[in-house]
Amino acid sequence: MSDVQRSSGNKYFLKWVAAICRGAGPLSLPAMLMMVFSPYASAAPLSLQGAEAIALRQNPGLGALTQKIAELRHKAVAVAQLPDPHLGLGAVNLPINSFSMNRQQMSMLSVGLSQTFPSFGKLGLEGQQAGMEAQMANFTLRGQAAELVLLLRRAWLQALYTENAMATVRHQEQLEAESVQAALALYRSAQGSQAEVLRAQLARDSLANDITRLQAEQASDLAQIAQILNLPEPPSIEKQWPNLPPPPTLAEMEARLSGQPLLRAAQAQTRAAQMGVQVAKTGYWPDVTVSVGYGQDFHPGSPNWLSAGVNLSLPIFPGDRQDQDVAAAQAKAQQAQYRYDDQHLALTRQVRAAFARYIALKTQLDRTDQRLLPTARNAFSATLAAYSAGRAGLNAVLRTQKEMLDYALARLQYRRDLAISAAELDFLTTQGEMQP
Repeated sequence: MSDVQRSSGNKYFLKWVAAICRGAGPLSLPAMLMMVFSPYASAAPLSLQGAEAIALRQNPGLGALTQKIAELRHKAVAVAQLPDPHLGLGAVNLPINSFSMNRQQMSMLSVGLSQTFPSFGKLGLEGQQAGMEAQMANFTLRGQAAELVLLLRRAWLQALYTENAMATVRHQEQLEAESVQAALALYRSAQGSQAEVLRAQLARDSLANDITRLQAEQASDLAQIAQILNLPEPPSIEKQWPNLPPPPTLAEMEARLSGQPLLRAAQAQTRAAQMGVQVAKTGYWPDVTVSVGYGQDFHPGSPNWLSAGVNLSLPIFPGDRQDQDVAAAQAKAQQAQYRYDDQHLALTRQVRAAFARYIALKTQLDRTDQRLLPTARNAFSATLAAYSAGRAGLNAVLRTQKEMLDYALARLQYRRDLAISAAELDFLTTQGEMQP
């Protein structure tokens, strides 16, 4: 239930309470129920476009990834900062026999401050690397959002298929009833047998099992839709087939693959790994620590003291440390590049396979609509008329009935699979625009 529907229901409930408080007179129970629940009863079925908007807004998986992006962006700022300075407090040359600060020269209290400066350019490179990781997560979010929409469309189209398949099977029940009536007419006129009547009734009644199976499948599809939309109950969906746009040419789709968000995420990961090589190379340069201190001498006549110094790390044995770090970073960058190339090949194969499947399904659907299904219907009508006239057997009637049902269900399958193929191609050619 949407927030708009919930607030509307609350409004009507408050009106009912206000009417009672004003003493507007007794209301019957049906009238009160109509006032409270009429907004919910009139709620329109959910459209696919509306469901997609709900999924992108409410799915917890996308919400978690959005927070991951925020985490990486904050991290990118933090890693580019200098480390915190160190404050030092101490007692210097303190005699342990008396712990007096004014009996000996050089006994003093000191305070010092030191700051470490990492090797030149390291902080900036680490900040850029973290920013690229945030960019990778951004593209991953766009890709997962597109995958979620694809998953929703598949479940939606499957639910529509089962809905239309049940209507087709119920229509077939009516046709089977005509066969039963024809068998009964021949039996009553002594031109048919009771066995034929029973076989016709069996063919009609067995369709109830198909309807039960389709109802279970539809319940499963609606439960999956509710899970994707993060809803407590399966929604009521529109019965019309969605109008998904046809895909562009194969060449255009292959050209658009470079903007696919999952591929761009792999590309960003490669850039981050390459930046990691530059970060590792900064290990050849020393870290510098600058320190300054002030000492307070309490012995009479003694001066106070000021000290300053510079400390350097000494990367003088790079073979077992810096060289290994750089080699590991280079291997990681090469690994990321190989993953990018492999994903690009996989997406290219998926686009080509889905496009070929789309063309084949479109041809099959057109052929079924224009030739196969009309021919099967005409064959059944002609066979049933011949059987009613005693010129054909019941086997021929039952066979043509089953063929007509098979072609009708095949047509629905082609329509479902054609729309799913269009949804898959739309996902594969999704462009990974940057998120705000």
